[in-house]
Amino acid sequence: MHQKHLLLFCLAPIIFISLVSPASAAVKLVDTETYTVDLYGFFKFDATLQDNPTNSLIAPRFAVSGDQSTTGFTAMHSRFGLNIAGPQLPGDWKVKGTLELDLFDASSRNQMQFRTRHVFLTLSKGTVSILAGQFWDLFSPIGPRTMMTNGYMWNTGNLGFRRAQLRVTVAQENFNFAFSLNDPTLQGAISTGLPILQARLGLTLGDKKQYKMGLSAAYGKDRHTAFDVETDVDIVGVSLDWIIPATDNLVVQGEFGMGENLSVFLSRAGVFQDTPINTFDGVNVMSFWAEILYKLKKSSLWLGYAFENLTEDKQLGLGTLQDTSCIFSGIQYHVGGKVSFALEYTHFLSSYLQVNDKAKTNQFIFSAIYGF
Repeated sequence: MHQKHLLLFCLAPIIFISLVSPASAAVKLVDTETYTVDLYGFFKFDATLQDNPTNSLIAPRFAVSGDQSTTGFTAMHSRFGLNIAGPQLPGDWKVKGTLELDLFDASSRNQMQFRTRHVFLTLSKGTVSILAGQFWDLFSPIGPRTMMTNGYMWNTGNLGFRRAQLRVTVAQENFNFAFSLNDPTLQGAISTGLPILQARLGLTLGDKKQYKMGLSAAYGKDRHTAFDVETDVDIVGVSLDWIIPATDNLVVQGEFGMGENLSVFLSRAGVFQDTPINTFDGVNVMSFWAEILYKLKKSSLWLGYAFENLTEDKQLGLGTLQDTSCIFSGIQYHVGGKVSFALEYTHFLSSYLQVNDKAKTNQFIFSAIYGF
């Protein structure tokens, strides 16, 4: 409890400065020859209405059975971050640190708590950079434009998450390559004593380097035990990501991934236990999301589709949630001063193995955002 009070005490003056400072891409807190400190983030209010249930009102990812409408208001998706740079290290290495928090609390929409999203440092020199700390995965690294800040299409097409890691990146003019050792996260993976390995090859093409594509992969081990028999199940995944501007105002982006036992990446594909012969195997999965983004002078519009399918029926029990999908569209209007309002509609559809009735949900989210 004392730690929470201390954190609030430290952040209070920073938040106050952001409120009284002119709106900009970031609030400059310190700017000396040795250090620069910038504050960034946003205050976000969300009002959600659903005609049928989803797995969670505050982090919606797929439809569940039922016919009860629900409504919720929350500000927990607000976010605050600090970027700290300097001093320059011997050998012309540059150092930068980032701390990013939000207010997400799965247990309560009103009694919110600070939660760590990103905490990492980077060392860079020329074309080489080293990242150490908690940041996004290299595997399936980009994410959709959506007001579902903590639903984020996980379990329904989006795979990559964030975790503690040690990453090395080499960037050239038209490509970059990165490799990382990552916290195993799952209890079974922790038991193996091995990190999760991730790598990504990225390409940048076009006159303005505007076309971006990447191929990423992940590998790890996940240990399971039953009746004193121990089995290490592979965690394997490959993913293709793309950001392709069709015009100055129109962008198409998305990801396609497949693999097995990818629950560590917030997939529904975990481990299947074949009880009669007492063996374990990774559940196979295919995932996809894509969206079209269109930007006007004061508005942004998006339209997208996402799905995640568990592809092997023999690995699933009767009534298992097998396929999830959604169609989503939204508009965000920027009134000025970094203040904007957004409205997003999503139709969720979920199907269960050998169950005729599919779960369907229509969801509306209204958001008010003040960025800084």
